Parts: sequence; C-alpha cells; structure tokens
Amino acid sequence: MWVIILLKKAAVITLLLLFLCNPAYAYSKPDISAESAVSIDSYTDKILFEKDIFKRMPMASTTKIMTALLACESGNLNRIITVNDKMLYGTEGTLIYIKSGDRITLFDLIKGALLSSGNDAANAIAFSVSGSLEAFVQLMNKKAQSLGMSNTHFATPSGLDGKGHYSCAYDMALLASYAMKNSIFKIIVKTKSDTIVINNKKHIIYNHNKLLGRSASFIGVKTGYTSKAGRCLVSAYEYRGALIITVTLNAPDDWDDHLALVNYSKRLYNNNSDSKEIYINSVYDDNMIKCRYEYSVYSVSGVYVKLSYYPIIYLPYNKGDKIGTARVYTNGVLIKESDIVIA
Repeated sequence: MWVIILLKKAAVITLLLLFLCNPAYAYSKPDISAESAVSIDSYTDKILFEKDIFKRMPMASTTKIMTALLACESGNLNRIITVNDKMLYGTEGTLIYIKSGDRITLFDLIKGALLSSGNDAANAIAFSVSGSLEAFVQLMNKKAQSLGMSNTHFATPSGLDGKGHYSCAYDMALLASYAMKNSIFKIIVKTKSDTIVINNKKHIIYNHNKLLGRSASFIGVKTGYTSKAGRCLVSAYEYRGALIITVTLNAPDDWDDHLALVNYSKRLYNNNSDSKEIYINSVYDDNMIKCRYEYSVYSVSGVYVKLSYYPIIYLPYNKGDKIGTARVYTNGVLIKESDIVIA
C-alpha cells in the first residue's frame, strides 16, 4: 500500500518538474484553422509550434518570397527593365498592370511582387534575373536546396498553381527566416504602402499583409491565395530582440491563427540576463582595474558569453570607457553584443 502511494507521489513530482522546467507543458497549444502550420525562432530555427509541418502543399503567392529574395541578391536593383510580351504571357490574378513596352526598375518590380503580389511583376523579375522562366525556376530550386528545403519544388515564380509546385510549412519558415536577414527584403516587406514608377509616372501600391496593422511588432512577410492552395500566410514578429517566423498553409482564419501562434510562442522564451565584473591589469602600476559588462536577452535556448578585450589598460582612462565586447550566443548564433566598460 505504502509503496503504491510513494510511487504515485513520485510520478506526480516528476510531472510537476516537467511542467515547471519546460514552458511548452505549461501552455495548451492553440486550436488553429490551418491545415499545416509552424512557428520557429529565426535565430536558431528551433520549432516552437508544429502541425503537419512537412506535408507537401501548394503555397500560392508566398512563393514570391523566393522570387523577390533572388532578385534582391542579384544586385543592381536600380537598373531599368523594359517589359515585353514574354514576361506577361500567362499572367493572371493579382497584377500591378504593367504592359509590354513599359519601363520600370527591378527594385520597383520587387516591391510590386511583395506588396501588391503582382504575378506580372514576379514573371518580369524572373526574365530580368535569368532570361527565362525555366532558368529562373532552376535558380529557385537550387537556392531551396542550399537552404535545406527538402520538401519543396518550385515550378513558377509567381505561385500560380502549376504541376510540381509545392512546399511545406517548415520549408517556407526556413526560407522566410533566411530572407529576413536580407536588409533590402526586410525593409520592403515591413512597408504598408509605397510608390513605384512606371514610365516615369508614380503609382501607390499597398501591402496585402493586414498583420502589419495589428501590431508594430509584425514586420512581414507575405500573403498568398489560390483556389487550390487556400489562404497561405508567412509572418515575422519581433519579440524582445528575437524574431518569430510563422507559416500557415490552407488556413481560412489565417490572421487569427498567426496572432494565436505568436502569443503561444512568446511564452516559450526566457529572459537570460547577467551582470559581471572582471579585473584587468593596468600598465602603469600593480592595480587591477575593475570592469563590467551586462546583458539581457530573450531566447528559447540557453546562452553563453564570449569576452574579447585588451589584457592591459593604458592611461588615460575614465569610468565608462569601452575596453572590449561581450558577445552573447545561443546555439552558436550571435544574438547580442554588449560593451565591457571600466567600472
């Protein structure tokens, strides 16, 4: 009898420890509409939430994340592109309404693809970067391979339904995480509206991503819809220095899904903070100079610190002078730099 009671108590204690030590046990996962969904921490690619994340599905215009990224990486974004019939062949659905003979910069085509989700802009990018749709699609798939997108195959630059055009939630999260490290791409997708110039005439375009209006912490990334793919959405949310990437595929209530997944994911982050003193030799006497560094970061994994500083301090020096750097890492990724100063 007593043995059974003790065993039951031990089991309860074990469950409590699991509950307290792992935040994921402490919060129930949200019930979402998406057929497939994932949230990851962008710094580490650690999965925060998952639902059929490797299921191969059409991803509609979220495809344009890859299209625009390759354009951003191609360079010379201010070059003028003259639109031709080949670029516009087969384009339908959402458009920025460029016509054959129009002149527009590659940079404005990128904005048209990401903000207005222009299928004509995406096709024009493909021809501008690679010379043909076929060559550009090969470039897309080569890039996908290099990013570890093992359940992805691109067939179109626009995301319009095509044979063999598919991805999965996890792969699209990897892509978005990588794309958000490109400064040009990041600036564009966080913009609610912008101006493009076609034939020297200005046109205002608007971002389809309604999450940008829900919170200033949402800074991207891309919407998508076709009748086959349903509503698709990729978002990026800044949280106390971290970045949460969320992907939903075929989600009737995608806006609410992303809000729920972000709120759930935020609870899995921990505040890692510290303040420490170190002592460094002075060149002129035997005194050790007291120095200090401190940091506060939010992460889903533990952190470690690497210090870099001169082994000797020279005169003149003053309180608050920087003499080195404390670099904070999580899973091998640098997430913060703090000054080491004379205390």
